[in-house]
Amino acid sequence: MVVCAVLLAVVAGGTSAVAANPITISNGLFNNSAATAWSSAPATTMGDRTVTRTTGGVQGLVVSGPTGSVFHQTLGVSRYMFIGTHNHVLILESPTGGGNRSVSLVDFTTTPPAERPILTVLASSAAVSSPAVQFSVGTGDAFFVFAPTGTTVAGLGIYRSDNGTILCPGPPPLTPTGQLFGEATATQLRIKMGGTVLAACARPPGS
Repeated sequence: MVVCAVLLAVVAGGTSAVAANPITISNGLFNNSAATAWSSAPATTMGDRTVTRTTGGVQGLVVSGPTGSVFHQTLGVSRYMFIGTHNHVLILESPTGGGNRSVSLVDFTTTPPAERPILTVLASSAAVSSPAVQFSVGTGDAFFVFAPTGTTVAGLGIYRSDNGTILCPGPPPLTPTGQLFGEATATQLRIKMGGTVLAACARPPGS
């Protein structure tokens, strides 16, 4: 078992420029309904947050919310995802074929908001599945992410959904032999493969 191991995949956890706000993480397995829910829609509004795709001039995504707007430039194919009842926003940037796939989070704890890098993983071809995201039940204030490479999965980690801070680094790239999922207990955040705990870290205070 890896306990708060240093993440050896190519991962960059974002950090916030302000003190972290309290977050709420409900106990139980993380919700995996968003695992394939990357959206290509031209515009979507969830609560006080909106993602709008620009098609003229410089193409990209404009993400607007309570502290302003941030622009993500499209370099290949840009998709996005809302998670939890707090409507946290994640962005996936992928090439048209094989190559680096990057997941980032829009941080509305700053004014204006900022885009925080979460992971970058090399996929061997366009046929490889997109990075998967699971979020803590209810608010979605924590999320578990990992990305298939074509031979392994990499970039495993649990992050804060408001500012992108890593809460529980996962193991190095591995070939899964069971379902991967995140879990919150009364004292820990866990990354599991079937019944095996791959990483376990203390819950953030007050969560």
